[in-house]
Amino acid sequence: MAFWSRLRDLVGGKKSTTPASDPLSGVRWITGSDNPFGVDLLDCRSFSQSMLAVTKDPKVAETYTALRGSSGEQYRGRTPEDSRTCACDLRYPHRGDTRDGPIFKAEAMEDKWDIYFYDGYLYFARSWTGELEYRAHIVFHEDEARVVCVEARRTLVESDPAYPVAAVDYLIRSHLYRLHVPHPLSKSIGQDPRQHALFSFSQYGRYGLFGTLADTTRLRLPAQEQTREPDV
Repeated sequence: MAFWSRLRDLVGGKKSTTPASDPLSGVRWITGSDNPFGVDLLDCRSFSQSMLAVTKDPKVAETYTALRGSSGEQYRGRTPEDSRTCACDLRYPHRGDTRDGPIFKAEAMEDKWDIYFYDGYLYFARSWTGELEYRAHIVFHEDEARVVCVEARRTLVESDPAYPVAAVDYLIRSHLYRLHVPHPLSKSIGQDPRQHALFSFSQYGRYGLFGTLADTTRLRLPAQEQTREPDV
C-alpha cells in the first residue's frame, strides 16, 4: 500500500480517526488540486478500514463459506438476470496464455467479489450471495486485452448507464492488476458523502478507499504507480 501512503501524505496526513459512535464522521471530499489523480475524491478510508462485514443471517454466512471452494463453473454461459449490454472499449496490457477458472476469490467477508474467467468472458459474482452481477466479454491480442462489452442488470443500467462499465474497469484494475486506483461512485446517489461511503463499502468493502464521481475509466495513473500482469 506504499502508493496510498504517498497519497495520504499529499492529502493531509494520517488516516483520520472517528468516534466509535459515528464511523462515517471522517469521510470527506478531497479536491482534484490536492491529489495526483486531478479529480475530486471521496476519502472513505476511516470507514472502509475500520468496519467489519458481518451478517445476522446464518444462510448468508453458509453461502459465503461454501463459495470459497467454488470454481465458478456454475456461471459459465450465464448472464446477469434481466441483463442489458453496455458497449465499451477498455484496454489493458496482457501477455501470455489464459486459463479458465477462478482469478480472484474473496479472502474475508470484507472482500465483496469473486471473479472467474471462462470461454472469453469475465464473470463478476458477489462473494456473499454468489449473485452474478456483471459479465464482460474480453478479447486477447498479442500484447493487449480488450473488454468490448459489459452485461449488467437492467435496473442498474437504467439508474446509472455508465456505472456498470466503470465498476468492471475498476474491479479489473484493482482486483486483477492490483493497481491502486479510485473506485467509481454512483451518480444516482447524489452528493451526500455518507451515503456514498455506505454504498462504497457495500460494493468494494476494504478495497473502497477513495471514490470519485468522475469517469474512472479515463483516469491516468500517476507515474509512480506500477502495474503487474493479471492472473488470467
